[in-house]
Amino acid sequence: RAHLFGNLKFKFSMQVSPTKINWQEAVHSLSKCASKYGFEPTVSGHLRCAKNILIACSGGADSVYLLCALIAQAEAIDLRIHVAHYNHRWRGKDSTLDADFVESIAQSFELPYIYGNRSDNEVAFTETTVRTLRLKFLRESAQKLNCDFLIFGHQLDDIIETQFQRIARGCSSDGLAAPRPVMSFEGLPTHLRPLLHLRAKDIRIALKAASIPWREDSSNDDVSIARNALRKKFIPDMANTLGRDPAIGAARSRLLLQEDATALDVISRQRLPEAYAHEPALERSALCALPIALMRRALTEWLSGHGLVDSVGASSMDSLINTLISSKKDHRLSAGSHYVVIDANTVSFQHANNHLHQQILPHIYLKLEEQVILPCGAIIYAQVVKICTNLRARIESGEVDSNKEAFLADQGESSFNIRSWKQGDYFFPLGAPGRKKIKDWFIDRKIPKFVRKSLPLFINDSGEVLWVPGFGPAERYKVRSSTNWALRLTYRTRNSR
Repeated sequence: RAHLFGNLKFKFSMQVSPTKINWQEAVHSLSKCASKYGFEPTVSGHLRCAKNILIACSGGADSVYLLCALIAQAEAIDLRIHVAHYNHRWRGKDSTLDADFVESIAQSFELPYIYGNRSDNEVAFTETTVRTLRLKFLRESAQKLNCDFLIFGHQLDDIIETQFQRIARGCSSDGLAAPRPVMSFEGLPTHLRPLLHLRAKDIRIALKAASIPWREDSSNDDVSIARNALRKKFIPDMANTLGRDPAIGAARSRLLLQEDATALDVISRQRLPEAYAHEPALERSALCALPIALMRRALTEWLSGHGLVDSVGASSMDSLINTLISSKKDHRLSAGSHYVVIDANTVSFQHANNHLHQQILPHIYLKLEEQVILPCGAIIYAQVVKICTNLRARIESGEVDSNKEAFLADQGESSFNIRSWKQGDYFFPLGAPGRKKIKDWFIDRKIPKFVRKSLPLFINDSGEVLWVPGFGPAERYKVRSSTNWALRLTYRTRNSR
């Protein structure tokens, strides 16, 4: 039977499993290993009090082990398991076979199976975008099913890979303490990771001993993907150089950083309760009296409580803090549909529509992999992507929607200036006969005056305009046949899909 539930498709078990594996017997065999290893201690208590859970199962070794281990314990702890799989459609037929495999396990145990796949409207060029789409699907599924927890199969070796990626991006102790065994979110299901104490090799040994198969993702061998390069090259080289296993040390560091982060949260809450009560304004002097680590936490919580934290990227948060501790008395910082307003005494926020010049974009610094929400509600994003065959075909055929995105040859730049056009700005878009003033381009395209000041100009550190939404990318940085990496700039309005 198949049932439609919003955009989710539910498939329930058939009488005959499409595989020849006796899953009940296999799980019984695995339960001996699972009992020996157990679940991460802080997770076990949550599972004992849970009624409905949603497990994210990719078909890989870690999530298959987790699903089978949970099935082995489900009856004893009266647990209702729902199985979810997201098809990112990266690997064609193999991706479909992954989904069929996970469904066959769910069918064997008569478990509800929830399937989602990336639509044609969603473009997924990187691991980051795929992860975002998958998490959105899983959270929406868990909420609609009234699941207490969303369960992931991350294991100990995932920790060091995550830490290295976040160190390269720059993050706080909270970021380096991830992935956590238990992670709570306001208004969303709690995330549990029961396998964070287990090594990947031990999980595979247990599966083989129980004759339980899993799906191997062929893209895991692609070392052009950052996480794979870390796993296959960088971390083994590091282990050989140090003469010790860095994954064990990273797991301990994660635990210690989580302890530090928890302590800082407690102190910050005590020192500035107004931020955690999400008051409409905070005293500037009270914020400045805090160590910067506590100030950053208080501001993050305050912005989060007003739904603005996703609109303030890392560079904007640094700018906000630097302004607060400076002698500057008046300042406005863009935060999506609002402005963060700083005066001599307070920090508050104001809806952009209440500002006299709401159509004029403030000056914004955009970093790679950083998403910023503009006052008009549009989202801008910059990332570097590898040019695959399909992407090259899209670019060369002119299928790229210039209102939403642009691809330029990557020049190694990591940050960009975003602002409204000013008198005297010039632009030379792809395919144009030459360079002329942006104002003249607007007039030629009959772009209304009230729209012109709200359109962002993407500008590099040399002051060159790389792209204006609605136009092609800069001619000088066009993607050529020899270009292997591209800078992808995106601009999505409220009505974009």
